[in-house]
Amino acid sequence: MKKSDISYVSCSVYAAMVSIFYCCNMWFHLKLPRYYPLEHTWKMIKEPGKPSQGWYGMQTFAFIAAGIVTFIVYRVLRRSVDEIQLKPATVKLIALAVSVIVSACLVYIMYYEYHRWKII
Repeated sequence: MKKSDISYVSCSVYAAMVSIFYCCNMWFHLKLPRYYPLEHTWKMIKEPGKPSQGWYGMQTFAFIAAGIVTFIVYRVLRRSVDEIQLKPATVKLIALAVSVIVSACLVYIMYYEYHRWKII
């Protein structure tokens, strides 16, 4: 596999995994740190009546977890350099799969947030 193919697959995996891991926060109700801007501090609990920004912790979790998965995929692909060759149809399939995953996760995130804030 060419270096450009490895980079393409790795970036595709990273984009899809960030979306999935961000949704995992909502699906499994993970306890992540929240930032309290008025106090300039991080806490693991949600204090009622105090404004907090939980998406900082959600994004950090998604980026780090996706980075770990992408690193593993990258290492596997580097070891199988000569064995795998990407065809144009495979490249298109990967692009389509990533687009569907990211779009589905974005729709779910919007639904989740709108439902939580009672907009819909």
